Amino acid sequence: MKLTLVRHGRPDEDDAERPHDPKLRADGWQQAAAVARLLAAEGITHIVSSPLQRARQTAEPLSQRLGLAVEQIDGWAEADRHVARYRSTETLRAQSPDEWQRFLRDPVRYLGSDPDAFRAAVLGALAATVGDAERDAHVAVFTHGLPINLVLSQVLGLQGIIHFQPGYGSLTRLRARDAQTLGVVSVNESAHHAWPLESVL
Repeated sequence: MKLTLVRHGRPDEDDAERPHDPKLRADGWQQAAAVARLLAAEGITHIVSSPLQRARQTAEPLSQRLGLAVEQIDGWAEADRHVARYRSTETLRAQSPDEWQRFLRDPVRYLGSDPDAFRAAVLGALAATVGDAERDAHVAVFTHGLPINLVLSQVLGLQGIIHFQPGYGSLTRLRARDAQTLGVVSVNESAHHAWPLESVL
């Protein structure tokens, strides 16, 4: 089966209504539309999303184009799901070099989660997503930076979690025989965001 991991579009860090779980910004919605424009032509058979708003909203344009419901799987959520306020990696990096290094040394704990529990949740979500799919399925998973990194680290046998910086609305493609037998096809595809705006709306 094919598995396409999509990082959510850019969220609104100034969202006063839900600072812990912000909605997409205008450019985040454009990124979501570009993802939908690309994946709508690729035979997506199933759409899965993290329960967090920024991932769910990124999935909406594809769901509407294809008429497919979005299945929420809790384990695809980001490690920051319990913090009081969302902060992007750009914001964390801009705070100070020391703060950025603290994040890189232990990103999951920095964002308020237990590393072992987070790893188990993400790999459980991966197993559930792959295990429920037909052999010829193509599943789009709308998730976050750390779950994508964790899956890639697991598949590639890398130590630690952070090895890649998935861009907003980027695609990471995998091939899966089962939850234990996966291969990486591509990482951090983002060329679809360079298309003219009128071609993605």
